[in-house]
Amino acid sequence: MMAGLLLAILTYKPIFGEFLNDTVNDSWKPVNLSVLKPKAEKEDSIKGSPRKLITSTTVYSGSDGRKVTEVKTDTLLTESSTRQTIPGSVVYKEKHLPSAMYWKFVALVFCLILYVTMVYGPIAAFLVELFPTRIRYTSMSLPYHIGNGVFGGLVPFIGLLLTTTYPADPLVGLWYPIGVAVLCLIIGTLYLTNKIDKNIKD
Repeated sequence: MMAGLLLAILTYKPIFGEFLNDTVNDSWKPVNLSVLKPKAEKEDSIKGSPRKLITSTTVYSGSDGRKVTEVKTDTLLTESSTRQTIPGSVVYKEKHLPSAMYWKFVALVFCLILYVTMVYGPIAAFLVELFPTRIRYTSMSLPYHIGNGVFGGLVPFIGLLLTTTYPADPLVGLWYPIGVAVLCLIIGTLYLTNKIDKNIKD
């Protein structure tokens, strides 16, 4: 359990950094990709405005198996037929990973699952053996549900709060689960032992 916590603390940021670097929009710009499906345009009128929204969709593919759909939104002035590109309107979606990147992601997700099994696998036996029989049910249930319900349940809220507070770092939300893992590692290293209690009726 302690080894799983330590591995998670050391590698969470690098692993999620790989996910981020390989999937950000800039890395999917169709610089070296060929057009798989020609540009298709759709016009939408804006109520009460002389402008129209022009949505252009183009599908690109690469020799490595990469495929991406580029969606670009422009505004069209109907009176002068002038197009204006909306800043930040180019979106790359429906990304199809190349084979090498796909298997790299599989390996990284496998590592994350391995950390979970290292910590979560032994926890049932660990909690059962941690408390005397007469108080075991309450003593095991209380910390288990506090850990999952409070500390685990607050991950989305605190992660989003950190992201909005420090928007410059897209991975800042990871510091909360890493901090909890550090706390568990310190407490576990200082206070847990592997002594076997031979009196199972205490």
